[in-house]
Amino acid sequence: MTEPTRQHSTISDEKLWHLQHCPLFSGISRQEMEHLRDVTVMVKLEPESRILTDPDDPNAIWFIKEGLMSLTYGDADGKDATVLLLGPGDLFGAMGGAESIDYSQNLTALKPTVLCRMTQAQMEGLLNKHPEIGYRITKFSWRRIARLQQRLAEIMTKSVRVRLATILVNLSTDYGEELPDGGRSVGLTITHDDLARLVGSSREMVSKVMAKFRDQGLIRATRKQIEIADLPALQRLTE
Repeated sequence: MTEPTRQHSTISDEKLWHLQHCPLFSGISRQEMEHLRDVTVMVKLEPESRILTDPDDPNAIWFIKEGLMSLTYGDADGKDATVLLLGPGDLFGAMGGAESIDYSQNLTALKPTVLCRMTQAQMEGLLNKHPEIGYRITKFSWRRIARLQQRLAEIMTKSVRVRLATILVNLSTDYGEELPDGGRSVGLTITHDDLARLVGSSREMVSKVMAKFRDQGLIRATRKQIEIADLPALQRLTE
């Protein structure tokens, strides 16, 4: 097998693996999965990268196979606010009525991320043949709405201190890992600017609260790495 052929085979196998492990596509036959592998496009993003809109298919549909992305919008004053974090199974793109939204300007990878892109026609054909996928998409959509409602409630009713404690606990629980000294990592390379967008506050306020957390022994922070030193105490703040 020549080198280009071997490389193509490796990429093809990797695409198939990701499709097989995507919860949206469970129950699809091997033959249909291989067809899906051949007609969809797999895109890999490094942290801080954005998706690029395909000029030949600006209304593509995307779903996240692996990784984490932030959906961020600017307000009237030009400040960015992260509306939602999207992870494996989340779907976005030109689905019914969303054709005018350019997601490429609003979605940023927070960690190594694998995306799959397909056309509207491909998605419609898949849904016609497998209605259960539409049910799963609906469940994911309701889950996303619930997350949006929760974020709105937090921003409207909770202090920056509580919101920041909540996002640190959630990130460390979902993406972090245990550390040898008993602490827990956040699991992402993240700055105070990133945290400010995530909690809907200013960088100055976030830096002030983070300094207090550090003084209280709740966290340890370097330039871009945050470690939770006392997770139970941080969790109590969220209550």
